[in-house]
Amino acid sequence: MSQSVVITDSAAMLQAAIATLDAGGTTYECLPDGLTPEEVAARSADADVLIVTFVPLRKPAIRLLRRVGLIVRCGVGVDGIDVEAATEQGILVANVPDYAVQEVADHTMLLLLAAARRLNHFQRSWPEKGWASVEFPAIRRLQGRRLGIVGLGRIGSQVALRARAFGMAVVAYSPHLDAARLTELGVAGLPLDELFRTSDVISLHAPLTLETRHLLDERAFAQMRRGVIIVNTARGGLIDLNALQSAIDQGIVGAVALDVLEREPFPDLSLPFLRDLNASITPHVAWYSDDAVRELGVLAAEEALRFLRGQPLRAALNPEARVRYHRS
Repeated sequence: MSQSVVITDSAAMLQAAIATLDAGGTTYECLPDGLTPEEVAARSADADVLIVTFVPLRKPAIRLLRRVGLIVRCGVGVDGIDVEAATEQGILVANVPDYAVQEVADHTMLLLLAAARRLNHFQRSWPEKGWASVEFPAIRRLQGRRLGIVGLGRIGSQVALRARAFGMAVVAYSPHLDAARLTELGVAGLPLDELFRTSDVISLHAPLTLETRHLLDERAFAQMRRGVIIVNTARGGLIDLNALQSAIDQGIVGAVALDVLEREPFPDLSLPFLRDLNASITPHVAWYSDDAVRELGVLAAEEALRFLRGQPLRAALNPEARVRYHRS
């Protein structure tokens, strides 16, 4: 007999999802962590809905999903799911676009402040050199400096509000900037190249797509002000890390503050800048709080229940998918 919902991984973290599914009266199965995508697909082939956190689902795995009508990604980004292959297979894909917005915005400011105030330098140097003998690196006052936000969605907008509270001048680039929204946020819209040329701090909040991969590359860094601070709490693939290393070596980038790296969960940790005093690095935790975990589970499970009940989905990314799902 098929399960209505399969939680493909991270079940220990998704207790709120399990409770929501229980309350909704649906059956479910939680798979153990550590399975390959193909193993997950084989064990989930007859489910109606998959709730996926970290397991990547590419075309070979998706083709095994005989009955599945919906894949819910527990998170905002869906770069681990082949949405095009799912659409061809007639499978809807949904995400949870509005969880952890406050957490990621807060973490962005944490990293920005750590980089701007050279937190690593002071934390590491005083035990070595003594409380009264630390060296003072060049630090500029944050008030009046220009923050360039790439991607003015939910999170980017919240970062803009926080940065303005610190007295920063905020500019932004997004493919579709709304004039009324810019006015509401107190943000000036700029073309991307101009944002690169004129910002003291650049913070990335864009999705990872074929178009945005390596958005910050050698050409982009060459346009930037010397000493620019780069912040990324979005997706690691937005930055060409080799180009970033070169820009640091040339003195173009003065500090980096990253919560994400390319090729997670096994990124290349050999690049020298990762251990530099001017690098503030956290291991993809900007989204995390107890509240966010709870919210994520509830929202993902509620989307699954909507699908099973034949109700409109809240966050379908490919509504054009020809859904093969039929209640037996």
